[in-house]
Amino acid sequence: MAATSTREERFKHTLNALVAREGVTQETLLDLLGSKEAYASLISGNRLPSAYEATLLSAFFRVAPGLLIHGDEPSMGVSLRLGTVEGIHDVSDVVSHATKLLSADRLTREWGYAQPVMEAANFIPSRAWRDRDAGERTAARLRAFLNLSDTDPIEDLTGLVENLGVPVEYRSLPDQVHGISIPEKWGTRVSWVVVINSDDVWSRQRFTLAHELCHVLQNDPGQVIVDRARMQDLRPERIANSFARHFLLPEDAILEKLDESDPITTNLRAAKFVADIVLTYGVSRDATMIALEQAADGAISDSLIEFCRETSVGELMRISGNLSTWEELNSSKGESFPSERLSEQVLDAYAEKLVSLQTVADVISDGSITEAHAQLSAAGWEIDDR
Repeated sequence: MAATSTREERFKHTLNALVAREGVTQETLLDLLGSKEAYASLISGNRLPSAYEATLLSAFFRVAPGLLIHGDEPSMGVSLRLGTVEGIHDVSDVVSHATKLLSADRLTREWGYAQPVMEAANFIPSRAWRDRDAGERTAARLRAFLNLSDTDPIEDLTGLVENLGVPVEYRSLPDQVHGISIPEKWGTRVSWVVVINSDDVWSRQRFTLAHELCHVLQNDPGQVIVDRARMQDLRPERIANSFARHFLLPEDAILEKLDESDPITTNLRAAKFVADIVLTYGVSRDATMIALEQAADGAISDSLIEFCRETSVGELMRISGNLSTWEELNSSKGESFPSERLSEQVLDAYAEKLVSLQTVADVISDGSITEAHAQLSAAGWEIDDR
């Protein structure tokens, strides 16, 4: 390709090469891009894709967005934890929303309104060859980095992640998609946003958030990856699952609990023990059962482990007398919550008339200026409708 070719020509060449390589039909691309006009203008190289279109195409072809765009714009990546996503359109809305959050974060940081954080870039994760070891050692390193002991529960996981400079938002996601981590590279800086499915139970949300944090710490490639349930053998996913389990529930913590426990010989005692672990350490029931299999060393019989694995979490809480506590922890299930740190940033900048009401709305009200106006008015703000 000639050195003088334009970015549009390079994009056209790359896209057509990918289409030919994968044997993609016109109908498939039409469905992906949503219109004949978008398809025609992109396949002919009349224009470059928008960030949203680049994200869709990158996810579909499984290549880095920068390979398509060939420029200095931020390159994005998406990592979905678990799920049976049939197509990128299942998450296209939240990916588009995440681009706005990343833009608001970048804009307010450039104006000097970044909230104080412990830069995750200063943390060095383990590069152990075995996936489980890499996750476990990274978890231990992060606990030491944060001055946490090997038995301390992590109470405010969302606040911890945000204090590492990563905005966290809770919103409804498609069924079986538990969380999304979205990186943006701008120059030498990589920024992330994490979105957690608000429809999941409390312990699943926490496990997913810890899992997504590992993607950030490991600086997993900025390639768009759609990880379906059948693809959980991918090395980054195995490392992230190991990290989440050991960060939330270190082996020393579960051994201490076993030492303090009466002999676990009945369904009731097993239910009480598992419920106590889930509630104390905020880790999913599934992760708890894996931890017990790995660390209990015969302290709980296989039949009792199977009972706790097959019984619903709600039923385990009822049997153990913890149902009201469990229901309280899940009382906000299904509700959306914006990033607290990013909300403070945009509101501080908005107060100085440095960002628009639309930027505020993108962060606090899913892009709705009307809702943002109502929220700010109720809080006593003088509204600038720019």
